Amino acid sequence: MRRSDRSLEDKTDIANILKDGKIIHIAFQDKTEPYIVTLNYGFDFIDDNLTFYFHSANEGRKLNIIKYNPLVCFSISICDPFVSGEKACNYGMKYRSIVGYGTLNILSDENDRIYALNKLMENYTGKSRWEYDVTIFNKTTVTRLDVDTFSAKMKK
Repeated sequence: MRRSDRSLEDKTDIANILKDGKIIHIAFQDKTEPYIVTLNYGFDFIDDNLTFYFHSANEGRKLNIIKYNPLVCFSISICDPFVSGEKACNYGMKYRSIVGYGTLNILSDENDRIYALNKLMENYTGKSRWEYDVTIFNKTTVTRLDVDTFSAKMKK
């Protein structure tokens, strides 16, 4: 990270970004071109290990890419107050963000899928135990992003 003065190492600060962020951008390499998607997410952040969970339809470009190239980059950004001033150089944005790399996996085990969906729902509702309609559950693909590396930063 170029601006080490903005680096966040405190686990509480990182956990707050994960909780306060509501969308994640996942960047793929689709053969000859980049491809990015915006998703809702659930997560586990235990010690220094970070894992994300997602859901989608059972078909689509994203799932096709995962099958031949599951390596991705991700970003979560939270825009804090916009700063204005008298001069152009006084304007800016306060923010908190996490950027990292990892491997996406399609989950097939029913218990793993339920766990992942519960983590996703917990991120948005605070409630961690849910029941799922079998018809919809069977039409849903659940993926897990195992994070290899990430960094967090904040501009105050």
